[in-house]
Amino acid sequence: MSSKKRFIINSFAQVFAFLVSLGITFFLTPYIVSQLGAAAYGFVGLASNFVGYAQIITIALNSMAGRFITISVHQNRIEDARRYFSSVFFSNIIIVAFVSIIGVVVLAKLECLIDIPPELIRDVKLLFFCIFLNFFISIIFNVYNVSTFIANRLDLSSIRTIIANILKAILLVGLFYLFDAAVWYIGLATIISTIYIICTNIVLKRRLTPELSVSLSHFDKNSIKELLSAGVWNVVEKLSAILSTGFDLLLANLFIGATQMGVLAITRRIPTLTLTLFERINSIFAPPWTKLYATDQNEALHRQIIKTLRFFGLISIIPNAFIFAFSDMFYALWLPSQDTKLLYCLTLAACIDLPIAMPLQPIYNLYPITNKVKANSLFSLFTFGLTFVIVFVGLNVTSGTFTHLMIISCTSAVFNIVKALTFLPLYGAHCIKMKAKFLYVCTIRSVLSFTVLLSLLLWIKTMFPQASWELLGVCGVVTCILGTIIGSLIILNSADRKEIFGLVSKLFH
Repeated sequence: MSSKKRFIINSFAQVFAFLVSLGITFFLTPYIVSQLGAAAYGFVGLASNFVGYAQIITIALNSMAGRFITISVHQNRIEDARRYFSSVFFSNIIIVAFVSIIGVVVLAKLECLIDIPPELIRDVKLLFFCIFLNFFISIIFNVYNVSTFIANRLDLSSIRTIIANILKAILLVGLFYLFDAAVWYIGLATIISTIYIICTNIVLKRRLTPELSVSLSHFDKNSIKELLSAGVWNVVEKLSAILSTGFDLLLANLFIGATQMGVLAITRRIPTLTLTLFERINSIFAPPWTKLYATDQNEALHRQIIKTLRFFGLISIIPNAFIFAFSDMFYALWLPSQDTKLLYCLTLAACIDLPIAMPLQPIYNLYPITNKVKANSLFSLFTFGLTFVIVFVGLNVTSGTFTHLMIISCTSAVFNIVKALTFLPLYGAHCIKMKAKFLYVCTIRSVLSFTVLLSLLLWIKTMFPQASWELLGVCGVVTCILGTIIGSLIILNSADRKEIFGLVSKLFH
């Protein structure tokens, strides 16, 4: 199968996996909120954030494992690849044994660490136990994810994710139907779906990369040191990312209350899911880029990067414009019991960076590929420090729940805009020795296209004062059509348009 056709298949598979996840969230979130309340639902996000804090310990080892294993395989250094693979697996077991001790202490004193309504203490503790257990088993088998990356078969990982999400949804519906509602069911369903993913990854590893195997004889301390030394700066970057987003819910819990934390968690779903979609699509480009870098095909890599940024600019304007134009209608239909205007304002505040930052998402692939993550990590830590100080001071010197929620929602987004306009294109270009102006041109065209599309959608919105699911669906179709036309004319060049048309045509022949 040609690389271009494989790209199309991978793209469709990743998008479809996201749509399945989105559908599950769309149907289950209102039901869970109605059964348990916004406060209980907020603890799901908070538990995931706690796991994010624990995950920091594993980042130094695991973040660069895929890069070193993949490059070793492409350069036919199979023994090196086996050493990396086995060393990471056994090291993760040691890490889990250590972190589990911390997890036990956190669970025992959880009600002292965060604000939990008395009637939810047992339920929330069980939720945290399940989420922590899911994290432990995920980390142990994390290295098995690399096989689909090496073979550029991300379509298989997408199919696996689709089935896992459907399994999770079936389990949740069954548990809520058969038993009294409890928030910890979400954690239990997550564990079972993760076990399915792990089993599938083991099968795929044997099928796609049989040359890789786990053996104590391949455990190598020097390989661990090499991975740690390359990945240590990823710890800083991940810490900054987790704290800048994860601390939002924690600060809301401590300064405003559990109920408002739940409201903030709900508004996080749209930007989080949107970013998840683009991270899935972005992951498609990492395997071929890694291969080009490993084989010193620098000019081809430059061409692929520019083409990818134009592609990202085209597809990013559609969801972003829809969020800015119609998310208030969506909330009114999706969660009619909640304050729609508040949800809309908080969502826009959290998404103000997306039109600028999202088209540049592929640049993040360059740091691990070139093994130059230090500067990005330090910049992320610096911006997090400023964000935390501003949010903390803002919460203490201002009053009013709405003001506090807006401060928490938009501060990190503002700094993301600064990063997207300065560091991201400048250092990304430096890593691969190309001119940054090419990256800025892609950003300018994307923002211009977004502005034109949003203006048209807001004008169209004035014609339909009453919201309905049918109308929202029509608006979605209109957004896709207008976005594709506007983006194709402003962002893409004639060669891009011909290539995309040719790829889509070949896919169906």
